[in-house]
Order: sequence, then C-alpha cells, then structure tokens
Amino acid sequence: DHVESEMRKVREQDEWIWERRLERFEPLVQSVFSARDMPKKTQNARKLRRFTVFRDDGGTVDTCILTGGSLEAPGAKVSPGVLSAISLKAQSEGPGHLLPTDVSGRRVALAKWIADAQNPLTVRSIVNRIWQYHFGRGLAVNSNNFGAKGGKPTHPDLLNYLSRRFLESNWSIKKLHRAIVLSDVYRRSVVPVDEQKLALVDPENSVLTHFRRRRLTAEEIRDSLLAVSGELVHADGGIPVFPEMNMEVALQPRMIQFSLAPAYQPSVRREERNRRTIYAYHCRGLADPFLELFNQPNPNESCELRDDASVTPQALTLLNSDFMTARAVAMSHAICCETQNTEEAIGSAFRRILGREATIAEVEQLETFMQDTRENDERESKAKEPYPIEISRSLVEEFSGRRFEYREILPKFENYEADLGMHEVSKHCRSLADVCLLLMNTNEFLFVD
Repeated sequence: DHVESEMRKVREQDEWIWERRLERFEPLVQSVFSARDMPKKTQNARKLRRFTVFRDDGGTVDTCILTGGSLEAPGAKVSPGVLSAISLKAQSEGPGHLLPTDVSGRRVALAKWIADAQNPLTVRSIVNRIWQYHFGRGLAVNSNNFGAKGGKPTHPDLLNYLSRRFLESNWSIKKLHRAIVLSDVYRRSVVPVDEQKLALVDPENSVLTHFRRRRLTAEEIRDSLLAVSGELVHADGGIPVFPEMNMEVALQPRMIQFSLAPAYQPSVRREERNRRTIYAYHCRGLADPFLELFNQPNPNESCELRDDASVTPQALTLLNSDFMTARAVAMSHAICCETQNTEEAIGSAFRRILGREATIAEVEQLETFMQDTRENDERESKAKEPYPIEISRSLVEEFSGRRFEYREILPKFENYEADLGMHEVSKHCRSLADVCLLLMNTNEFLFVD
C-alpha cells in the first residue's frame, strides 16, 4: 500500500531529524584534532562529538588550493601561514609569514599571532565593529574589509586611542562599551547646531558633529518589549529556547529531504520563551518573521552592516501582531495590580516604556482615550483560538505521484502556558493595554537619539 509505505518514510525521517536535534545536546570533544587528515568520506562533524582513537603516523597531508572550490580538484600546494602584508612575524626563524610545519603548534602559533598586541588589525577591527554597533556606522566604513582596500577611518587617532585603551584594559569589551556611551560624542543631540551649513560641509556627518539617530535592532526591540512588560528572564547560559512566533509561519509545511520537517513548536513555559533573544534557537530554513521584518541578518551569510530600512509592514506588525498584544496585556495587568487610578496607571506606563514622566496634556488626552475605549470595548467575548494539538499534512508519494495525508502530533501544546489574553482581563486593563501598545509604537521607544 503506497500510503503505508510513505507513512513509514515520514516516521523514519522524523526519527532521523529528532536524533540530529538530540545530538546537539551531547557533549562535544573539548580538544584539538591534530592527527592526519581523515578521508573525505569521514569528514563529518557529527563523528567528532564522541571520543574516538585515531591512528596517527606523525605526518601531515599536503594542503592544496582547490580549483573552483572543489575538494576533488586539488591545485598548487601551499604552506600554512598568516598575512604577509603585515609586518608582524608568526615565527622568528625563516619566512616570517609562514607557520610551523609540524603537526602540533600551528594553531597555537596562529592564535598568538592574531592576539598579539602588535597586530594592527585584530584590536582595531574589534573596536571599529563595537563603535558601529553604537553609532550605526564604523570609524572605518567597511567593517568586513578592514585594511588598505576598505574605507579609510574618518578619525584614525580616535581609533588608535580606543584600541590602545582596549589593550590596556586587558581586552575588556565591557569597559570599551562604557567608555563609548559615556563619551561626549555619544551623548550629543541628534539635531545639528547649523543644519543648513552642515548639509553643505559634511552631509554624511563624517566628523560626528551630532548623533546619528539609530533604530533598535530586531533583538533589541524584542528584548526591550519583554523588559518593559516585566517578562524578560535574565538567566544566563543553558540550552537554546524556542520563542513563540506567528502560528501561520510556525505550522507551515517545510520540505526536507523528500519529507516534511516537524512543525515549529515554542517552549512550553513562559520562563523559557521569554529569555533574551541571544538564546533563541535559529532554524536556517524558518526565520522568525518578527525578527526578520526588523532586519535580523540571514544566518547563512556574513553581514557587514545591518539594513535599517523602515517599511510599512513594520508599523502594521507593531500594532497588530499577537506578540505585541501579549506584551501590552502583560504590562497593563502588572500596572493595574499596583496602581489605584487611571492617572497613576498612565504615569507608570510612561516610566516603564519611555523612562520619563507623562506631561499633563498627555495624561488628559490618554484618560479621554481610555474612557472612550472602555465604552466601546467588545473584546471580552473574543477569546483567542486554542492552540492545535495536531495538524493535517499532505504529501505526494515519491514514485507513484499519488497524494496521501497524515496527522502530525504537536505535544508541546497539550500543556502549553499561554500568554495572558485580552479576554482574561478587565475593561480597564484592556484600555490601559491599548495605551501601552501605543507607547510601544512611538519613535521615542524604538529609536536611540
């Protein structure tokens, strides 16, 4: 029967996928492989997760330039070495740019050369990249091409000063961040003193006369929303977590080796879902639409500088997405539990989201808005649809071309801790949630200026 045959393939594929996922939690071999190169057929990172004894005859295999990038087309032989254009030598004897040819010691020599205080590239490229994070543009524009062929630094003395200070602080990135954010140039206004004159003399603001307005990155937006709503979990380390994403995207069928990949299921507990975005599991074939919309880089490519384009779907997502609604409801519920009246609630929302007190005019305007919202609110009866515990999948049989269907079980949704919904709070809380959602959509919250 073709259905039974294909169902067996689906089950086998699921078993293979989940075995691969479980392998990620097994300990890696914490050592350096220094034996002869393995045959090409066994060059698999999965095989290095378990300790294996290799027979080492003490020799090395020649390294060749691969013609066209093909492993099967070796070209001219090359020796291990470092950048010859830099005056810093990798070894005292022989050609300075070559590394030792012995099996042991090559990685150590390369690491020492990279981390050498006299290396003109390493420290400066790190400092330039961190500067770019804060200002939206590095002192040298081409962060991925830092050198003679890239853009020249606009402030070379400043770059050298920060690099020297970075070295003197024992390569402390935290101290470098602190030095930058406490500097005068970081605290300057986004409004130039003489805008017309500056447009003629320095339209790109290369001399840093004023601060270049910067929108929060995708990860910063998500973490900030969780932080102001009081839901962000600050735990360090641990295994990757699965944040909640748009259900249409999470449950969409994804082909993987003649079968369908398992549907994306978020972590069951809120404490896991609401961790910082840096701990979120990344699936290369399934990007989080919220983060992708705000220009999170593609993990398959090297990103020199993130795009900061503002498009209409961003505004629609910030107003209408389930993620934003859940954050607004969580915040309004927390504020309602600790305030006595509408004025106090509005003031608390301003302090949490914008970090300032609300003006008298803002309070009066929002009190009127909340009153109108309560009078016209009909959201109490609109409960959120329950999460599915199984979904129907459809595939085409590989050889006959006949279609068959099967059910995929979603076990995580059976005991899922859902976020607080609009229908679960009072009308006062729902009107305050609309105010919180409004403040979360302001440029004052989304931009650094």
